[in-house]
Amino acid sequence: MTPAALATVLTDQNGRTFTLGSLKGKTIVLTDFLTTCQEVCPMTSVNIHDVAAAVHAAGLDDEVAVLEGTVDAERDTPARLLAYQKLYGVEPAWSLFTAGSANTESFWKDFGVKFDRTKEDDPAPTDWLTGRPLTFDIDHDDAILVIDPTGHIRWESNGMADTMGHRPPQKIYDFLSDEGRGNLAHPPAQSWTVADVTSVLTTVTGHTVTAGS
Repeated sequence: MTPAALATVLTDQNGRTFTLGSLKGKTIVLTDFLTTCQEVCPMTSVNIHDVAAAVHAAGLDDEVAVLEGTVDAERDTPARLLAYQKLYGVEPAWSLFTAGSANTESFWKDFGVKFDRTKEDDPAPTDWLTGRPLTFDIDHDDAILVIDPTGHIRWESNGMADTMGHRPPQKIYDFLSDEGRGNLAHPPAQSWTVADVTSVLTTVTGHTVTAGS
């Protein structure tokens, strides 16, 4: 991780600020998303939630931080991130965060994640939270990394999340596009699973972390 990434101030779903540097000594699971994604991110969040649940079951909440950061700093306020998280179920190790409008692009660039604001579909989908039509979308790279306590990336995937049939919460499932439902039912071959992440966590932490535990 670069010094800039380590020093960027992040704000979590509860309005608390932190930096990756402040997590020194912890193993970090890091991925990007946005709460208005209809194609991929809902499945990412299913898996990230389940990774955090496995971390909790292993008694490693103080040793592992599971972080899901938005690429949509304009809309994904802490309050919105909290509303989204509550749909999936809160886990102690799982934090959703924003780097803020000024720093989101540079923060994610350090991890090889690029994103672009694009026009929304016509007709525009209805926001699952506000009930209002969405006015723009964000195309983004998908990445998940496991970073060890010394700051070295031990595992990385740029594939889609394979939830192994586990569905997002009903409100988010209803929000999925046809493409999203296809991704849920038939994830591509290069997808990652909860077991992929927990296997790496077992190696890095030296404690058994089991998917579905």
